[in-house]
Amino acid sequence: MQKLMQKFLSISNKSFFWLLLILLVFVPLYPKFPLLNIQGTFVAIRIEDLLVAATMLWWGSYILFAGLSKKMLQDKLNQALLLFFFIGAVSLFSAIFLTNTISWHLGVLHWLRRIEFMMLLPFAAYAIKSKRQLFVAVAVLFIVAFTVNVYALGQEFLDWPVVSTGNSEFSKGQILRLTPDARVNSTFAGHYDLAVFLVLIITIATALIFSLKKVLFNLWLAILSGLSFFVLVMTAARLSFVAMAVGVGISLLLTRKKIFILLMGLFMVGALIYPSQLRDRFVSTITINLQKNGERYTAEDKEQKLRSKLNIPTLMVNTSSQSAQPKFESTSSGIASDITPGEPTDPTQLGVYRSFAIRLDQEWPRAIRAFIKNPFLGSGYSSLGLATDNDFLRSLGEVGLLGTIAFVLIFVEVIKRLQKAYRVKDLFLKYFSAGVLAVVIAFIVNGIFIDVFEASKIAAIFWIILGMGLAIRNFSNE
Repeated sequence: MQKLMQKFLSISNKSFFWLLLILLVFVPLYPKFPLLNIQGTFVAIRIEDLLVAATMLWWGSYILFAGLSKKMLQDKLNQALLLFFFIGAVSLFSAIFLTNTISWHLGVLHWLRRIEFMMLLPFAAYAIKSKRQLFVAVAVLFIVAFTVNVYALGQEFLDWPVVSTGNSEFSKGQILRLTPDARVNSTFAGHYDLAVFLVLIITIATALIFSLKKVLFNLWLAILSGLSFFVLVMTAARLSFVAMAVGVGISLLLTRKKIFILLMGLFMVGALIYPSQLRDRFVSTITINLQKNGERYTAEDKEQKLRSKLNIPTLMVNTSSQSAQPKFESTSSGIASDITPGEPTDPTQLGVYRSFAIRLDQEWPRAIRAFIKNPFLGSGYSSLGLATDNDFLRSLGEVGLLGTIAFVLIFVEVIKRLQKAYRVKDLFLKYFSAGVLAVVIAFIVNGIFIDVFEASKIAAIFWIILGMGLAIRNFSNE
């Protein structure tokens, strides 16, 4: 029996690295097809959830039977994670039985998904045990990123299929096609998620391009970065574009390649000058949201005034083709049929206006009200709906000050360890840790306007990447 157990432990220990590679491939590339629908939400359980859950159960069983539980619990980072999960559970109890602000099954689902994704951090940190394994994992990540970019180009220029979760109908797993003005999402079911993923790739690739003196390796990273930048512009995600600049800038500072910051600036200026949706949306942000300019709609007759009162403004999102695109009709003058007085008449300006208005007038105040209702524990997971479009307000609203502080403690410990990894002499390990540090900052920037830590694919990849960065301490003394 003892020999059988030792064999099980040996096989399990060797399998974790391969499971990590499988996750690095499967999570980004497999489309968001629903497996099990959940009542009360159009967010579904998918195959990747089962794969991650099975991996965590296997790893947890190994930790238990190998007698590593005490060692894992003594780790400060794991303690911070457990504290965050515990406060989330207390917040759930409060929301279900005291404040009655959530449905128990949705709250538990949101809580479990956070545990599912965040536990990938210690798993990845444990799974990688050598520099060679880290290099292989990074190579697999970059190959996956190249595939994601190619598929995005196929959607734009070759009419390749699209799977989207933009609304309740799309999330049923419909196979769609991009409309002329739609933005690519590749395998991420949303252009914002794709953009955040590309920010991660560009940031890390920028740091690693200086780590090895190998022409083919550096050429490959330059091509990947350029292609990712091109697709990022196609997503027209403004904040991700800014986050990319921040991430790349920090990568260049940490790798002491400050002169290349000017080159990055020229690329960004060129991207903003060249006609594109990204440029138009940046211009509209300034002219419509900040300067309050632009032609605004005014009802011309009684019929239009009545229609404006009855209509509920919706954010126009063109994501797919005729078979399932949002029902967006125009009046005889070419103006959106659901427009209300005071809104811009130009379609691009209208989308930008509503994108900000939804946050400012609905989502952010809702999160603030939830926080005020219970400052210490918040109103519970799922109480704010599917989106707040500000991860920090969302955290305060859902788990209050206690949960937010615990979440911050996790990042404090992660950053400390990445700083230690950055001090190693090996350039590949040093620059990879620099890239991961820059990714953390870029994600925080993205979190100001996007719920990046709740986006399933992005969250899973993010915590894996952090774990890969922390794994450096396993072999930095080799």
